[in-house]
Amino acid sequence: MSHASREPASSLPAPAAAAGRGATSPQDSVDVLRVVRARWRLFCNVCLGVVAVGVVVAFAWPAGYSTTAVVMLEPRKNNVTDQSSVLSDMPTDPASIQNQIQLLTSRDVAARVIEQLGLEHDPEFNAPPLVPNPLKWLKPAQPASPEQHFDAVVTGFLKHLTVEAIGLSTTITVTFTSRDPEKSARIADAVVDAYLNMEAAVRFDTTQRTTDWLLGRIRQLGLQAQAADAGIQRYKAEHDLNDTPNGGSLVDQQLVAINEQLVTARADLAAKEAESARIASLMHSGRVADVSQIMSSPLIIQLREQQADLIRQLAQLSNRYGPENPKLIAAQSQKRDLDAKIAEEVDRLAGSMQNEVAIARAQGRSLEESLQRGESEAAEQNMARVQLQSLESGAESTRSIFESFVSRLRETQGQDGLQIVDAREISHAPVPNAPTSPPRLLIVAASVPAGLLLALLAVLLAERFGGPVQTDLRREPARPAQPLRPAQAVRSAQPPGRVPLLAEVAGAQRAAELAVEQPGSACSQSLRALVQRIAVQRPRIVAVTSLDPREGQTSVAAGLARAASQLGIKVLLVDGRLAQPGMASRLGLSLPKAGIVEVLSGSAGLNQVLQRDPRSNALLLSGSARSVEPLAVWSSQTMAALMNHLRLFADLVIVDAVPLAPGNEFPLIARHADALIVVTASKGGPGLAAALQYLGSTTTKPAGIVLTR
Repeated sequence: MSHASREPASSLPAPAAAAGRGATSPQDSVDVLRVVRARWRLFCNVCLGVVAVGVVVAFAWPAGYSTTAVVMLEPRKNNVTDQSSVLSDMPTDPASIQNQIQLLTSRDVAARVIEQLGLEHDPEFNAPPLVPNPLKWLKPAQPASPEQHFDAVVTGFLKHLTVEAIGLSTTITVTFTSRDPEKSARIADAVVDAYLNMEAAVRFDTTQRTTDWLLGRIRQLGLQAQAADAGIQRYKAEHDLNDTPNGGSLVDQQLVAINEQLVTARADLAAKEAESARIASLMHSGRVADVSQIMSSPLIIQLREQQADLIRQLAQLSNRYGPENPKLIAAQSQKRDLDAKIAEEVDRLAGSMQNEVAIARAQGRSLEESLQRGESEAAEQNMARVQLQSLESGAESTRSIFESFVSRLRETQGQDGLQIVDAREISHAPVPNAPTSPPRLLIVAASVPAGLLLALLAVLLAERFGGPVQTDLRREPARPAQPLRPAQAVRSAQPPGRVPLLAEVAGAQRAAELAVEQPGSACSQSLRALVQRIAVQRPRIVAVTSLDPREGQTSVAAGLARAASQLGIKVLLVDGRLAQPGMASRLGLSLPKAGIVEVLSGSAGLNQVLQRDPRSNALLLSGSARSVEPLAVWSSQTMAALMNHLRLFADLVIVDAVPLAPGNEFPLIARHADALIVVTASKGGPGLAAALQYLGSTTTKPAGIVLTR
């Protein structure tokens, strides 16, 4: 049976503890107990001293009496009047309640209470500090001014005041602590009264300032309204803008009347022209008798009657006398005169009709000219009325604002004598019967664990920085001797603690496969135990080498990476054999085209070249396919920067280094590692002795040996 399988499970940390960086072993607790036993006098003195100080502080601390007054923010509105107040109702949301708490703890409220109760010279609020300022002598002392003294009293007063909200309600507690119980109750009630009075004063001052501002604003608006009205009238006079009683424009009304007259005149002209044309046509055709306007003339009617009488007389005379009869000749002469008069009257009447047509035509032209003049004047007035409307709108707006301000002033003036605060004191502060501070029992009880912790800290500091302590070996507990295992013979050949035996791995050539295929095998258990022991030392980069690569170095390195991944550790496996990379094929992967060299040259990123183990969560950073000079690569500054980056990238970095051989790059690889592991056969021989000698000379890094068989 291998050494790993025969080692008790209790001697190894649990997997979960090994995975974390803060894992502790039972040996650490044993060491702490040993240190405490070695310096028990210091431990007891510090512990008792801290407890004594706690007792002295608890009973020397002056007693304080706390009492509480309760204030409620009233969410209901006082509807004495329907007028709106200058200040809106106080909101009761959490932010507003916090604002009221800030008001209660303000320096203005504290100053009012101090002045009201005469606390300026109370030693409880302006006592000198218990610990004087050690740098006070650096500057000359100057007497404090009255303002500075009062400010210091306010600061000391506020240290005794506590204001808090109760849950989700609108209730606020005002707690004051004092050495005198009656004074604490008096001050708590005084703080609430000062707060309520200040709120009422703020409302009154705000209302008064609002009233004064409204009066001034109303006077300004009145003057503006008067100036606006005067400007409107002046503008009307300048542009001859006259309105009718019903609010219309006088020019527009005249245009309507002229338009109506023009329509009538045009109709009359058309009728007269038509009548004149008809009369002229009838007269031209000799049908004067068909002209009703002529035939209805009284003179024509009279002449026609006379003409009819003469025609009858001529008919009678013609029958009675001959053509030469004087009477007949005289009658014919009268008839001719009468016909001439009728023709003259007809001509006169026809001319009169033509005159009426001319008059109607002239009247139409006159009306058209008047209409054109009216339209031109109306256009000018319309352009002027645009500016007039702007002036009237401004005046109307000013009057509206003036009226609203006057209305608001009446409402505000009615509220001067009614200032109701939206808060009230629902519980006065009672006089406390017993002190509330300090918590003496709590201080004494807390001093005990504090004393133990400080004593333990003092002991550890003394152990770290103090001198050695003489220990009585007879008091040390006896440790049972354990049988020597075969592998411990290797360890006994070197100084204790210099080259420890980390593990024995059976079947090392197949360690990478056994770690995942047979978790319960002795090889898998040895690998997990090795990972746990490595985790105790907390290295970030572990370099694995060997005397002969045929002894299973690469397989052990791959098995360690898979075992660490199974324990929940973020592990990165680095193939350090840049000349002949072989870890990828060992894990069943193909050799990538880009690897460490491409990352160092900047042609590829780290995330681009990393490969994931197909059988675990371990990551592989392999070499590249092109040939490189390993000594130049491992000695470069970019390699050092890459290894420092890998310390932050993964919890554990395992480097499969080249075997131990003179003149190769292994010393350069070891320079970047935190721990060195040498894989060698358990047969011993000169090679094992050389490995022990090399690891024994390594003082800067932890080292160990893994035996394979």
